[in-house]
Amino acid sequence: MKNTIFTLIILGSIIITTGCDSLVLKTVMGTVDPYFHGPGVDGTKFDKVGNNVYTYKWNWYRNLIIDTDDGLVIIDPMNPKMSAALKIELNTRFPGKKVHTLIYSHYHLDHTSGGSELSPINIVSHEKSPWYWNNVEHPNLVKPTEFISGDTVLNIGDVEIRALYLGLSHTDTLYAFHIPSERLVFTADVGLVKTVPPIGIPDRYAPGYLAAMDRIIEIDFDTFVPSHFGFGKKSDLIDWRNMIEDARKLSLSAIKKHGSPGVGHDQMGKYFDEVYYPMREKYSTWHGFSDMFVLNLVRDIVGESLGY
Repeated sequence: MKNTIFTLIILGSIIITTGCDSLVLKTVMGTVDPYFHGPGVDGTKFDKVGNNVYTYKWNWYRNLIIDTDDGLVIIDPMNPKMSAALKIELNTRFPGKKVHTLIYSHYHLDHTSGGSELSPINIVSHEKSPWYWNNVEHPNLVKPTEFISGDTVLNIGDVEIRALYLGLSHTDTLYAFHIPSERLVFTADVGLVKTVPPIGIPDRYAPGYLAAMDRIIEIDFDTFVPSHFGFGKKSDLIDWRNMIEDARKLSLSAIKKHGSPGVGHDQMGKYFDEVYYPMREKYSTWHGFSDMFVLNLVRDIVGESLGY
């Protein structure tokens, strides 16, 4: 397994120096693609997770639907294809019922695209999101009608939705959502169920990220619905938080032992040995462990070296 990291580094160098040779590209995709696709991942499913709360899975994406007296509340449209498929599902299950409110959990475009497919009356987002959107292309984004900041309670119909601001964690526009009446929490890109993170969790500030999970874990709830892959229980979020902390501590220990990247020889191999075997012992059965380990290792080593 140690040779895996060197193989990926070499392949990356080949791609940069010679272009996307089909064999190299096929090899790389053969390592990463199984994480995002395959049996148990591809496909759609509509699940009931509370008295009036549902979750829709579209391949590896997942969002939340709340049925209220005023209409439906949806957290994250994700993308146009998912939203179009969800709209068909909603028309069948809730005929004639409109989408009263669409909520963006954070500004990232993979969570905020395609909202027009749902024809929402109101769209809610963190007040800082437009600052980011103004600096990138966002052709499939529907602009919010209402902006919020800090912790906010949204009373829609007969349902109280507590939007919990998570500070600088996974962006500084991120919310988790607690529905007390359902004893349920929905998180976007904060926690998964028996699944390692994708690509080191892009846009993650590790200290704030761990603090965000600690805050969520303090809430009294039972059902945990993350924005990707499966859903589960509060204990799944606790397990995931501990996995992130384990990887971070091991990476920091490796850096202390072998120095920051670039100051010694064969450092990546040494980092690998320090982190891989303890993590494999505890998390090898989780989805995507082998597929994503190297990418997560690089993120953790670089993050701990730079202080983020």
